[in-house]
Amino acid sequence: MAERRDIDRKALLDAFDRLGKAAAENGTIIEILVYGGSALMFASNFRYSTGDVDIASLGDSKPEWFDAAVAEIAKDMGFQEEENWLNDAVDFHLSRLATKDDDHWLYSTFPRIGESEGIRVFVPTAEYMLALKLKAMRVLDPSKGEQEKRDIQNLLEVNSVRDIESAMEILGKYFPVSAKHDDKRFLMKQLFNFERSEDDAPFYPVRGL
Repeated sequence: MAERRDIDRKALLDAFDRLGKAAAENGTIIEILVYGGSALMFASNFRYSTGDVDIASLGDSKPEWFDAAVAEIAKDMGFQEEENWLNDAVDFHLSRLATKDDDHWLYSTFPRIGESEGIRVFVPTAEYMLALKLKAMRVLDPSKGEQEKRDIQNLLEVNSVRDIESAMEILGKYFPVSAKHDDKRFLMKQLFNFERSEDDAPFYPVRGL
């Protein structure tokens, strides 16, 4: 068995190729909404690894073969989170005001090579992704804080946000109650820069195969 490891972009794409192939072989097309660092890994130029993959729950649309395929991929590829590398516990943190059609974007279909598609992967729009990160605001987390700070800083620039109130307006679009919290404004003022960088500008989303 391979050494347990975080998931980089190549491994993430390969894993979804395998999952998409399994879906196609079972005559199924599954739509998966991907969030967090994994969505940024798919569709940005500023996130490179993750421990697991946050997805919206498939609910009743999850086929019987799905969990076994997920576990087999984890075992073969040596993912750190093992069979839990595909995590659907994120539903609680999503906005009930967001819709798939208006607030998500089709990143790609899988497998990437072949005539039959099995999985369609959607990622949040840049606005919705920023709102999700601002709601969680895990910048003080000892293990994830620095990465979260970098993600938010890049998303502020991607969304052309130039002041705190503009950031709060985006947050309020999806999470009206969270946008009223003064602690978020305080952290924004202390930790983030609202000037546009001249070099190595971040981008998101971008379709990439």
